[in-house]
Amino acid sequence: MEDQDRRDRTIRFEAALWIVMCGLAFLAKDDPHLVLPQALYPFAALLLSSLAASLSIRLAPNKTWLHALTLLAGFAAIAAVQECSGGSESTLWVLYLMPLFTAAILLDSRALAWTAVGACASNAALYVSRLDNWNAAATFELALKTGILACAAGGLWLLSRAERESTEHVRLQRLEIESLEETSRATVAAWERERGLHSISAVWARAAHDLATPLMVVRAYARLHLDRGVDDPALTKDLGRIESAAAFCQDLCGGLLTQASETASPKHLSTVVEAAESLAEPILRSRRVQVLNESSEDLCAAAPPQDLERILLNLFGNAAKAMTDGGSIRVSVRREERDGRALAAIIVEDDGPGIPDEVLARLFQPFSTTGGTGLGLNLSREAARRLGGELTAENRNNGGARFTLRLPLAPAPAAVAQTAAA
Repeated sequence: MEDQDRRDRTIRFEAALWIVMCGLAFLAKDDPHLVLPQALYPFAALLLSSLAASLSIRLAPNKTWLHALTLLAGFAAIAAVQECSGGSESTLWVLYLMPLFTAAILLDSRALAWTAVGACASNAALYVSRLDNWNAAATFELALKTGILACAAGGLWLLSRAERESTEHVRLQRLEIESLEETSRATVAAWERERGLHSISAVWARAAHDLATPLMVVRAYARLHLDRGVDDPALTKDLGRIESAAAFCQDLCGGLLTQASETASPKHLSTVVEAAESLAEPILRSRRVQVLNESSEDLCAAAPPQDLERILLNLFGNAAKAMTDGGSIRVSVRREERDGRALAAIIVEDDGPGIPDEVLARLFQPFSTTGGTGLGLNLSREAARRLGGELTAENRNNGGARFTLRLPLAPAPAAVAQTAAA
């Protein structure tokens, strides 16, 4: 991705370079100070040095000495152009903006700062070489040109930083979407391994839930390209149709889940936690993380077990990713009373670094978490609310994060069977 970004920057730079050179050639054709054909040679040298700079950055991005050499060659070519167009009176000193432009697009901020210093020093050298004609006007002129070059460098740095931050944001979005695709494939594999679904409603619920993730991926990709802007109006319209169709399919899945949840048989939450731990076992093992199931009460939630497993799977995966040096995840279950409702609360705590305060307030919004874009947590909270519950997050006092999943309490399976027999 980094190499592709560098190639894209180089292509944009080279296109802009040709436009700038053509514009300068047009503006300078009637300059009375321009000595032709001698001025054409440094112009050609400047073009070649600029192209050499972009080529060296593309092929050898880590050789900073080579980049500096090409920029110095550009300074020399610009100085030669000034000599052939009136010296210190030449209006072509603006050519020093070109190496600044090169450094802003293709190099980092430190290289841009040194390039700005080099441009100002090279321009000042032309004045110093004519000390016999030095006066107050020359001092003012040199200070003005130096200030313009410095301001231009600062402006280019701000624009370049904004462009890089935007590119990085898009890269993170793509990584999270790819992670969702991988999770979707893992879910399908787990589904194929699991047998023993004893009712059509359970099959509906599993299919609808597992379709929700790839549908979110489709919508996210469509929205990503719409937000970035598409030049082709027809393609923009097609992307809008794709997003609308995916949203319609998600609504259908939601209807299936609602219908299935009405007839789904509850399971003990300790059993649901064990099933989610089994699904998360690959990432837990790779991160050296263990799950401590401290569920002591035999409570059941009024929700399809497979929905609870998917929410817990997402929480286990996020906690494991946060603990780079290993650790433990503690899961407990308790009964709560809120607003006259009996609730089952599943508490998931980890030993990770916790959640930064600036992220915590928007944690469940898409594209706003610490390690990715948050689509998984957003989907988990939507699932909890669809089931009549809530998913919340907070930081623990002694470090780590705590997620609490609250759902309406359901009678235990044995109680349901006894009621049905009666």
